[in-house]
Amino acid sequence: MGTLGVEWADVGRAAALLLAAGVAGFFAIASEREAKRSWNPAAHGKRRLIVLTVTLGLFGWLAMASAAIPLTSAIAGDTISGSAHPTSPGLVDAGIPTSTANPKPAASDPMAQLKPGDCVEVPMEAATDPDGSPTWKPGSPAPADCNTIDANYRVLQNSPDPCTGPLYKLETTRKDHAGKQIYHLCLAFDWRVGFCYDTAHMDEPSKVDCDTPGDHIVQATAVFENSTDGSRCPRDGQGAVWVVWDKRQMTVCFRGGDQPGR
Repeated sequence: MGTLGVEWADVGRAAALLLAAGVAGFFAIASEREAKRSWNPAAHGKRRLIVLTVTLGLFGWLAMASAAIPLTSAIAGDTISGSAHPTSPGLVDAGIPTSTANPKPAASDPMAQLKPGDCVEVPMEAATDPDGSPTWKPGSPAPADCNTIDANYRVLQNSPDPCTGPLYKLETTRKDHAGKQIYHLCLAFDWRVGFCYDTAHMDEPSKVDCDTPGDHIVQATAVFENSTDGSRCPRDGQGAVWVVWDKRQMTVCFRGGDQPGR
């Protein structure tokens, strides 16, 4: 803590001057009253005491003020050493807690993982087009094992690019809430050797168990892409039968006794 540098000698001198001014003032006032009562000119000469009183008082107050300045400076500039401590109980606001754990990424759509050659199941529902002609309305696709009768379509392409190629028959796409494309699939009907099909609706056949009875149940014996020549189809005791899709540049062969689409 700092020290008070007060000159007590200066204080004493100032007090002495103020005391002398008080005594001189007393006599000056007494003389002035005597002069008024007696009209004695000599008494008026004592007015010099008034001047002396004022002078002594002025110097006394100046001395007192100069002695008080160090005291005021010492008080104003005094410092306290030490360190600050929190008040009891010393609690500090912890703020809003934050988590350091990484958020789990959103699960990817399995359809987006499909590649050419993979299969999907596309439910097909009979419908009519604006002209009233019969057609088919596809449902939501789902990945499927190509070796099952549920897998009725095969992936040709999975990319943002437009679907191309003669085998392309159906496309399906999905976007997220921000409009970003999750997948865009170009699909072809899955004709597969050894599998049986119900061809009652030849424009949209369906895979069935080969034990299924019916005039339109056929079994595929060969599939030729980029070809419209049925002479290459394998023959059995009843010969050979095939169906050619010129637009798709594809030929599908069946057993000789089958009647696809009839």
